[in-house]
Amino acid sequence: MVEEIAGFKVNRNYNLGAPKGVAGRNSDNTMIMEKLGWEPSTTLREGMEKTYAWIYDEMKDRYPVGV
Repeated sequence: MVEEIAGFKVNRNYNLGAPKGVAGRNSDNTMIMEKLGWEPSTTLREGMEKTYAWIYDEMKDRYPVGV
């Protein structure tokens, strides 16, 4: 998803011999909805797009491309 938002593809090099981390981190908001009647108002993609744009803006002046 981040590659799509950023507009470029990352080359990956996995070290299959490295220690394994957490298998996954998925949010299940079922209990929050049941107990509090709350659900996120922003989709994951929308949040990722906003976060990427903020990080990009913060970093572009510190690390200009081609310098």
